[in-house]
Amino acid sequence: MDTRKKVFLLILFSAVVRCAVAYFLEFGNDEVYYWTYAQHLQWNYFDHPPMVALLIRLGTFNLHLHNELFVRAGSIICAAINTWLVFLIGKKISDEKAGWCAALLYTSSFYCSIIAGTFILPDSPQVLFWMISIFLMVEIIDEKNDNKNKSGVLLLMGIAIGLCIMSKVHGIFLWGGFGLYILLYNRKMLAQPALYGAVLLTAIIVSPILIWNIQNNFITYSFHENRVGFFNKHLDWDSFLQQVLGSIAYNNPINFILYVIGITGIIKHKNFISNNYLRLFLLLGLPLIIVLIIMSLFNETLPHWSGPAYISILLITSVYFSKKNLSAKIPRGILAANYLLLFVAIAGIIVIRYLPIQLGNKKEKILGDGDVTLDMVGWRNFASEFYTLRNQDIKEGLMKKNSSIISDKWFPAANLDYYIANPFDINFFAAGKIMDIHNYAWLNKKRKPLIKGDDAYFIFPSNYYNAPKDNLKNYFEKTDSASLIPQFRSNIHVRDFVMIRLHNYKGGLNDDGVINDEKSR
Repeated sequence: MDTRKKVFLLILFSAVVRCAVAYFLEFGNDEVYYWTYAQHLQWNYFDHPPMVALLIRLGTFNLHLHNELFVRAGSIICAAINTWLVFLIGKKISDEKAGWCAALLYTSSFYCSIIAGTFILPDSPQVLFWMISIFLMVEIIDEKNDNKNKSGVLLLMGIAIGLCIMSKVHGIFLWGGFGLYILLYNRKMLAQPALYGAVLLTAIIVSPILIWNIQNNFITYSFHENRVGFFNKHLDWDSFLQQVLGSIAYNNPINFILYVIGITGIIKHKNFISNNYLRLFLLLGLPLIIVLIIMSLFNETLPHWSGPAYISILLITSVYFSKKNLSAKIPRGILAANYLLLFVAIAGIIVIRYLPIQLGNKKEKILGDGDVTLDMVGWRNFASEFYTLRNQDIKEGLMKKNSSIISDKWFPAANLDYYIANPFDINFFAAGKIMDIHNYAWLNKKRKPLIKGDDAYFIFPSNYYNAPKDNLKNYFEKTDSASLIPQFRSNIHVRDFVMIRLHNYKGGLNDDGVINDEKSR
């Protein structure tokens, strides 16, 4: 079969698998929070740039389709495009077999295929523009292309990198890697005006991030500085292990072994790949990996932050195995990696939805704490049960007809917003410290504020126990004792959803919902 047809079939089959995961699994905490971005478009948000919000608007046809599959659709589309791009890059730097191996390695990567390719995260558009940028860089350093053709491609690259940074600021490492390549190996390019034009285009595209932060007291940088700073911090070996082992797991453990073999093999067989491509890919990948490993020694980093860096390593590996295994259509290791991903995807759906075991804490107050499988199941059923309970409360006079839902932390605020408030047209408001409510400090201003005399439900799941704090309860005249709605999975009681009724709002909350401790006393 023609290689291109095989890649198209791979894209089609993997898209079907991703759609199944997207349809059957509810949102993770981060995903449903990014859905709040799309409710009100901004040039930047508390945590990240805006591209993921636009991607959600695209997949949901401007928010007209309220379903996990459509919210995640943009991510699945990006993954399909990326698989084709990685094939084209592999083919360009070597041959069609290398492109085929690259497409298979990309598909078998948990980060590329599931985290950024199924779940809706800032990584989803980031990886798309990261791939486009690499594709254009390969064209630029191709010695067969003349300088005239390179000028246009350089400008396109500047746009692509700008859009990558507008997805996630990690995209700046693309300029870092490409800039190092120019300084170390191709200083002639410094004479090309188009290079500076590309830098200028990137700067123009990402300028809204800076402007928004100037208007909002650089809140994004303050937030991330607390996460990645080095001062007054001690070595954190747990975070280091989480970063290293998490990177291995997210890439697919089999893939990671193949990467080590591939890099080692390419060093031994330098004739397998052009030095230009090898140098570029290493400079695009290693700096981000090394920086995050160093950061993890002092801060809690997340393994998927380094995900895009491994795409360069993936491409080098694809060339090695395409040259080393000339007789094999698909190297066994790459085939095994894809089988592992397929197994985990199917098993993940089954375990999350139907596992008949209580994995988390069994204490009543924090039932289910520690069971990560609960993050993506149970909210749909709870939503319908809560709606019935709320109607009964209103009928019996326990709560006012216009009762709202209130939360003091971005999680579970976004889950309550998506699964209950939005579909049942219930007013939702988040109130708390800005470092707790995040984007809701801006979103609250676009919504109906609480009015004096209003009642509200404060809701949280027992596996993330979070009773309302005094600085929120003090805004209401009366607080009832908690009520529970249990969650069962395969007839096993796995956690509770806790509801506390707050009566007669006294007023005093800011329109943005931000509570300062001094003001609430």
